[in-house]
Amino acid sequence: MRRKWTDKDVYFLEKRVGNCSLSAIASQLNRSETAISLKLKRLGLGNTKNATGFLTSSELAEALNVDRKTVYNWIQFHGLESTSRITCYKRKFYLIDVHSFWKWAEQNQEKIDFSIIEKHALPPEPDWIDGARQTSTDKKIKTYKRWTTKEIELLLKWKKEGLSFKEIAEKLNRSRVSAERRYARCKNS
Repeated sequence: MRRKWTDKDVYFLEKRVGNCSLSAIASQLNRSETAISLKLKRLGLGNTKNATGFLTSSELAEALNVDRKTVYNWIQFHGLESTSRITCYKRKFYLIDVHSFWKWAEQNQEKIDFSIIEKHALPPEPDWIDGARQTSTDKKIKTYKRWTTKEIELLLKWKKEGLSFKEIAEKLNRSRVSAERRYARCKNS
């Protein structure tokens, strides 16, 4: 027999969505995951991102014309504020407030090529952005470049032959740190 949803249950569900997995919510409400999923859809809360009004790291990357790993790197190592959320099925993602992004971007202008960002792609744009767009055309911005299978094969081959990471990095047009990290990941897998 179907159990009626109380106002307390709905309130709990609205507060938990995006903060924990569907199975955890189901367990706490003593309901099935299917029941939770259906109620989320009926309430229009199936998409946590839309409910918060923030951008995902992938959406921000697309607006900035950069790889999403670049945005993830900014979050992990360069202080870009984000909120991590969990989708109904345990997938973790990062949400970024546009206002927080623009504050961070003003302090980290060397990391972004503003000239390739479409005007009003991330409204509201701050006053300083037009000047930054004009000065960005001369910048050489470091961006993430995926490793190809061929590059990985060469890295492993050359390391086995005794080349240093610096020499390998120069041959592959990559940084020494990138070569070291990729080599470590290959050895650990």
